[in-house]
Amino acid sequence: MKYYSTVTSKGQITLPASMREKMRLKAGQRVSITQSSTGQVNIDAPPSIDDIRKQLQTNLKKQGFTPNKLRKIAEEYKSGDGFADYVEEKYGANS
Repeated sequence: MKYYSTVTSKGQITLPASMREKMRLKAGQRVSITQSSTGQVNIDAPPSIDDIRKQLQTNLKKQGFTPNKLRKIAEEYKSGDGFADYVEEKYGANS
């Protein structure tokens, strides 16, 4: 679908409400704007924290990490510094 917007004297445009709703954009949220070599402009919204959390959970499940297993790892290593190194050393990258 094609939308039209007017560029203000400050170089700003307004995205139509239907487009903002479809992209789930909120007031004050940052977006990325890229331009292809052909001049096409793309506006993307970064993923939400909830979307990132869901993706991480999916990736961990695929690698065999259950909530109980992650809890056990956290309990074994309490300080927090070097946690990624500890998991890598103990379980390996491909575990």
